[in-house]
Amino acid sequence: MISGAIPGPTPLVKHFCARSNSKGKKGGGMASGGSRPGAGRKRKAPELKVVQGTFRDDRDGKVNDDVPLGPMIAPLHLSEIARGHFETIANILAEQKRSSPHYAEHVGLLAVRLEQIAMYQAVLDIEGCTYRSEKKGEGGLIQVMIKAHPAVAMLSEALRHAQSLLGDLMLNPSAALKIASGHKQEAGDFDDF
Repeated sequence: MISGAIPGPTPLVKHFCARSNSKGKKGGGMASGGSRPGAGRKRKAPELKVVQGTFRDDRDGKVNDDVPLGPMIAPLHLSEIARGHFETIANILAEQKRSSPHYAEHVGLLAVRLEQIAMYQAVLDIEGCTYRSEKKGEGGLIQVMIKAHPAVAMLSEALRHAQSLLGDLMLNPSAALKIASGHKQEAGDFDDF
């Protein structure tokens, strides 16, 4: 056994222990978990703000009220395949009565990403998801490494971005349920649970 006194905590340890144990708002404590639905102060109704005299158009005005509806024209930089994707998306938005020339660039970006997804997937179908890398090591030994194909990362990024753009345009299933007109769940036997 080692004889002698056990050293106490260093000043740095004391500092961080004091911060983590504090109960006040200032200087530490546990994080609240960040932004989540329903967290924070509830919004006041605009009608109440008008009555109180605190209504401001720049903060409380409705979003996209001034966006004109109409047909979209494909951006000139799109390839023929991307133009096909653009027309498909534009037709979906037109059927939903949400087509606007203001959204053309955003839809064009989604069309480009959909074209890239098809390209990267075709490359991976032909070449595979991995490739071999060989280099000479010490003593003349050849080291063989199997690495992920660069198209795997590019495909992943294109899929992530396309999903984000679909959400922005409200063209994914969860957004479709939000904008569906008259979609109500039927009363069921298990509503009380």
